[in-house]
Amino acid sequence: MRAFGTMQPLMRGGALTRRGLMAGVSVSALAAPSIVRAQGQNGVALVIGNSKYQWEAALPNVKRDAPDIARAFEAIGLKTELVLDATRATMEKALESFKSVSQGVNFSAFYFAGHGASWARKAYLVPVDADLSTPGAVDWLVPTILTGASNQGVHRLGVFDNCRNNPADGWRQVQAQRGAVVNENRTGGDSLPKTLVMFSTAPGRVALDGPAGQNSPFAAALMRQLDAPTVDLRALPGKLRRDLLIATEGRQVLFDRSTLQDSLTMKGARLPDAANKSGWAADPSKIVDLPNAYAFARENRFPIPEGLIAYRPPGASRDARMIGSFKYASRYKIGNTPGLMIVMSIEEGSTAEIILAGISEIGPFWRFVTAKLTGGQLEFVPRDNAGKQIWAWKDASSGSLSVFSESVGGQDNKPYSTTFTRLDG
Repeated sequence: MRAFGTMQPLMRGGALTRRGLMAGVSVSALAAPSIVRAQGQNGVALVIGNSKYQWEAALPNVKRDAPDIARAFEAIGLKTELVLDATRATMEKALESFKSVSQGVNFSAFYFAGHGASWARKAYLVPVDADLSTPGAVDWLVPTILTGASNQGVHRLGVFDNCRNNPADGWRQVQAQRGAVVNENRTGGDSLPKTLVMFSTAPGRVALDGPAGQNSPFAAALMRQLDAPTVDLRALPGKLRRDLLIATEGRQVLFDRSTLQDSLTMKGARLPDAANKSGWAADPSKIVDLPNAYAFARENRFPIPEGLIAYRPPGASRDARMIGSFKYASRYKIGNTPGLMIVMSIEEGSTAEIILAGISEIGPFWRFVTAKLTGGQLEFVPRDNAGKQIWAWKDASSGSLSVFSESVGGQDNKPYSTTFTRLDG
């Protein structure tokens, strides 16, 4: 679901949230690119923006985001249909029409902004006439399936700017959080070919909304990326992820799934007032690039998504030494393996946003988690319920990690300890 209302740009703690994401993705090695040029006059797009809900919270910023994205798609050269405040019947009709008009084109794009939900790890789009108060509401939702041309020659872009919470679970996001590991051995086998799908934030997470009258940070970042002479869709997720992380001070990570094998370039939107309507961070001195983290990940053959950065807290934060990337040794059933932690942002004395990556018995993985800060230590329980982890800094460059196994009878088992050392920051 999405929370809404007024917010100061980049509010901490009580920041207004907007959308959680819908699905995890994997990042695979890409072959040397060839260039495919998308002809705008042979492309179509469908944009759906649901803002005025009958039974759920209204989403004022969608009224700006959806038309602005539609205008950007039109400027690229796509024949675009904009549908606002759609009931289930209207959404299904629009999707069927989109599938029909996509036949014979070489490029199709779909964008949805509004509420979303998930049951049993399946994601849904929420029509404006849906009531999410009971589990039976799932029968009233629209499955998140990227529709479009079925011919093999078409390239597809899908952008889902909505959440993956479970209303029947009190919006506690339990299922989404436990399914948030991105693993090379668990890629979706049913992905459409020549397709890029982007999600505004990670599974079980929320996305920040903009102040009234502005775009959300995600929509603004997307339009900034489209506002270029040309746009390479295969390179877009990494660039957009970095832009969004800067805009949200390291608190919102874009997820993507791509089956694009070649660079796909198309003309940019080149709008005169493109996407600068959202308050976003722009202080280069606070951005921490992560070259050593990427080198460490490549050396040990596990993936982390392109475009990650960390963001230093303002002023003389007592927790600032935690920002950056750190390497350590993980202990799994397969033995000790290299591990990577990136502390991307900190709300002093409260929480930190963390990327973890490594190799476990299920294979290479990465995940985005929130950790609790207590007394200069970082503490969290991984989303797979593998037990509690406590990170304690000895100094700015190193510290100790204690890992407790899963609780038995309400008691933590004896931990094992290892050390971690800084890579970037």
